[in-house]
Amino acid sequence: MKSSTKKRSQPNRRESIKTGAAIAAATAGVALSGEAKADFAPIRSLPVIAGRARSYESDHKKRAIADYVANMKPFGGSLSRHGRHLLSQNPRFHSPFDFDILIIGSGYGASVCAARLAAAKKPDTRLGMIERGREYVPGTFTDRFRDATKESRFKLLGRNKNTVDNPVGLVNAMQNDEVNVLSGSGLGGSSLINASIAIRPESAVFEQSCWPTALQNPLALDPFYGRSAWELGAEFEPIDQSPKAKAQRLAASRMGKFGARFESAALTITRGAAGDGPIINRQGQRQRGCTDCGDCTAGCNIGAKNTLAMNYLPMARSCGAEMYTHTEVIRVEKIGEGYRIHFKTYLPGRGKDFKAVCGSVTSRMVIVGAGSIGSNEILLRSQGYGMELSSQLGCKWTMNGDALGFVRKSEFLTNIAGTSAYDTKGCRPGPTIQTNLTFPNRPNLKDRTLIQDGTVSRSYANILGLLMQDMDLDQTLVMLGMGHDGADGRIVLRKDGLGSVKWPGLMKSPYRKLIRSDFAKVAEGHGGKYKYLKIFGDNFITVHPLGGCSMADSPDRGVVDDRGRVFDINPQYSFAPGSTTSTPVHNGLYVADGSVIPTSIGCNPLLTISALAERIADGIVAEPGFTDLFA
Repeated sequence: MKSSTKKRSQPNRRESIKTGAAIAAATAGVALSGEAKADFAPIRSLPVIAGRARSYESDHKKRAIADYVANMKPFGGSLSRHGRHLLSQNPRFHSPFDFDILIIGSGYGASVCAARLAAAKKPDTRLGMIERGREYVPGTFTDRFRDATKESRFKLLGRNKNTVDNPVGLVNAMQNDEVNVLSGSGLGGSSLINASIAIRPESAVFEQSCWPTALQNPLALDPFYGRSAWELGAEFEPIDQSPKAKAQRLAASRMGKFGARFESAALTITRGAAGDGPIINRQGQRQRGCTDCGDCTAGCNIGAKNTLAMNYLPMARSCGAEMYTHTEVIRVEKIGEGYRIHFKTYLPGRGKDFKAVCGSVTSRMVIVGAGSIGSNEILLRSQGYGMELSSQLGCKWTMNGDALGFVRKSEFLTNIAGTSAYDTKGCRPGPTIQTNLTFPNRPNLKDRTLIQDGTVSRSYANILGLLMQDMDLDQTLVMLGMGHDGADGRIVLRKDGLGSVKWPGLMKSPYRKLIRSDFAKVAEGHGGKYKYLKIFGDNFITVHPLGGCSMADSPDRGVVDDRGRVFDINPQYSFAPGSTTSTPVHNGLYVADGSVIPTSIGCNPLLTISALAERIADGIVAEPGFTDLFA
C-alpha cells in the first residue's frame, strides 16, 4: 500500500496566487476596524494560509502506513476484498445459501456483531460483511480543501446538488429541508471521521416510555457498556491538555450561575510518548501515540485513533469473517427460510467514474447495520419483497439534538486549527473534542444539553478562518451541542430511492431556541461573541443521526424488539423458533446500529450503539433457532 499524497518541498505558485485572490475577494468591500484588522491580519497570515493548501509526505504518515501494512500482513494485505468477488459464488454442498450470516455495513453496530459472531461461529459457518465505501489506510487521508471536497458522496452545490457524485466517497453529506446529515462511508463507518467520544447517556434517557421495557432498567446495559469501552480503548483526557480545553474550563468556571458542570471527555484514541515506536493495542494492532494534531474528523494520518479498523474489524477478520467493499445493498428479499440480498458493486470506470454492476447473494441470517440513514433506506426499499414491516419504519428519527455554534474573540487562547500529520512549532490544538460542559441540575430531561469544544480539520481551517476573521484561529472556538429534540423526524424515500429526512416545525422548535441560548452562555463565559453560520441555509447539521428503525415492545410502537429482531406484521409468517417474545418477528433478520435508538440520547452515541450491538450479538448466539451456526 502506498501513500496517495505527493511529496512537494515548496508551495505550488499557482495555488498561492489562487489563495491570495480568494482572500482579496473575501475581504473586498469589508470595512475592518482597527481591532478587527489586528484580529484578521490577512497579509500576515498568508504563509499560514498557503501552507494549509499544501499536502505532502511526512514521517508521521509513512509510519502510519507502515504500521497498517504490518497489521494487515496476517490477512493477506488488507481487511477486505473488492465487492466484485461477490458476483460469482461457488455452491456450498452443506447449505442452500451463499452465506450463513451476512452483515450490511461496517460501523459500530455492524462491526461489533461481526466480531462477536465470528468468534462464536463454527468453522464451516460463513460470515460476510458488505460495505459501500472503501478501506482506508491511515496516513493517506486527505488534508487539504481541494482534495477533501472530492470525498463527498453527494454533490454539494449546483443544479445537480444532492445527487450521488462519488458513490464510495468518505463523507456522506445529505442535504434536507430542515436538517443536513453528515456521516462516514468506508470500512469502519463513521469511526473513520468522528471525534471518538465515548460517553454514557444519563439514566433518565432509558427511563422514557419509548424504550423497550427490558432496557428501561438503567443497569440492563452496564456489562455491555463496559465491554465496549474496553475494546475501544476509551480513556479520559488529561486536564488542560490543549489551549482550547483549558479555555473551556476557564469559561465554565464563570458559568456557575447557569448551573454548568465541566469535565474532561473520554476518547477512544491511543496516547503514548511520541517517537517511541508503535504501540500494540489490546487487539494486537500497531498504533501510534496521538500528536494532538486536531484532524480526527478528517481521518487520522497518525494511526492514533482507535477506529473500528484497529479493534472490532480485525477481531472479526481473524476469526474468519469475510469483508467486501465498494458494494451498496439495494434491498433485502425474503425467500423461504432465508434472504436474498440485492446489491450493486462499483467497478472503476473511465477517469474518476465508477461502473455499477448489479448482483445478489443469499444468506440464512441478515444483520442490517448500515447506519440510521442507510438501514432505513434499505428496509424501506425492501417492503413488499416477501415481508411486511411495521408502519413505524422511518419514524422517530432524531438528529440527537446536534447543533453547531462558534465563539468569536474569546479572551482565552483557543488554537483550534488542525495541523494533520506534520511537525509544527508551538502548541498543538489537541483532539477534535476533549471536554464536556453540561447543565445536569435542570429538572426536565428535555432542557438538559451537552456542549463540547471543537477543532477544525486542516482541510477547512482556511475557510473557517475567513468566516471568523481569525486566520490563526486562536480566538475562535467551535461549539458542538447535543440535547433532546423530541425525535419527530421521519425518513422517506425520494423518487431515486434514496432517503430524505422530513421534520416540519423543527426550525421553530423550542429546542432550537434552547441550544442557541446555551451557546450564547458559553460565549459569554469566554468573554467573546456567539456566532452561528448559515451553512447550506439555516438548517441544523447532525453528525449523529439516530432512529427510524426504533426498538419497542410491539410493532405499533417500533420496528425491532429489544434484541434487534425485526417485527413481522403479516400473520402468515411464523415466530422465530424458540423466540421469547409473543410478537412475531422475521426469523433471522436483525438491525444493529444507531437506527434502533428510539430517542435522542443527548450525547455522542458511539458507546451506546456498541453496547446495544454487544447485547444483540449475545442474543443471536443464544437464539435456539441458530444453535447449529455457533460452537
